Amino acid sequence: MAELRRHPVSGEWVVICPEKNTAGSPEEGNGCIFCPGNEGVTGPEVYRLNGGDDSDSPGWSVRVVAESPPLFHVEGEFLKKAVGLCDCMEAIGAHEVLVESPSHDTEFERLGEGQIVSVLNVLKARAADLAGDERLRQVLVFKVRTTGRVTHPRWHIVSTPFVPGSIKEELKGAAKYFSYKERCVFCDYIRQERKAGPRVICEETHAVAISPYAARFPFEVWILPIRHSPDFENVNRDEIHDLARTLKRLAAAMVRLPESRGYVIRLHTAPFRNPKPGAWKTIDRDYHWYLDIRPRLEFLNGLKESGGFHLNPVSPEAAAKTLSELC
Repeated sequence: MAELRRHPVSGEWVVICPEKNTAGSPEEGNGCIFCPGNEGVTGPEVYRLNGGDDSDSPGWSVRVVAESPPLFHVEGEFLKKAVGLCDCMEAIGAHEVLVESPSHDTEFERLGEGQIVSVLNVLKARAADLAGDERLRQVLVFKVRTTGRVTHPRWHIVSTPFVPGSIKEELKGAAKYFSYKERCVFCDYIRQERKAGPRVICEETHAVAISPYAARFPFEVWILPIRHSPDFENVNRDEIHDLARTLKRLAAAMVRLPESRGYVIRLHTAPFRNPKPGAWKTIDRDYHWYLDIRPRLEFLNGLKESGGFHLNPVSPEAAAKTLSELC
């Protein structure tokens, strides 16, 4: 069973899960466990969206199941204890897999816009449900698409009892900007980029896709809702439709890039505001949720691995121009 161990210097929590070394592929053996007809061999079902686009529908259009083996588990108690100068505790949380359609061979960028809307609505519902667990602090949502591998398209939903360090740094930066300007840095950034123009890739009424000025990865894109909100679970119907349209276009562009091996999509959203004295006092005004997407490219960044900072060989302006043409 997985456990959490705290790094003695940085204070970060690390998941130790030996079971992940021996877990087989869900596509091995007698077929894919996520395909229709194999519902009984996945982890326990957490959520199901019924219906389908045609008469051959298996009865569900989107399905969420518990990952097996999970990085985090719902059952149990924290039981934090000291191990010398270090700390450890049970990996209490949630680890779910969202199966984005019954079709094993239809990648995300080839789904109909309505199906992508359904996926985003289910992600929203799961985030809202996990926020109700007072033991949890953060939800992490991500998708990894790898070209050349026949795996059932899916997303991961992970909810943790702590706020990961990389998210804390983003929250601190947003709070610092707000303390000086009394404005959301993301809202200001959206206005600046829409006015400037060269890094805007595509835009809908309620969302805009931007190649960020200081992009950390080649062809990195931020997809930002124009309306200010810190929490993804508060996204509205019109925003979801615009996000679905934008994500579909960008995902298709990512796989058409030279040397692309797929893409990664991540959600950035505020921590759950469960009672904790003094925590994130201005977060409702200073933070702004968003998605990012970037291609998986054959590019080794030794500086990142050894020095902890990024090196990007593609300027954001050139990336925006290329992606605009591919969208």
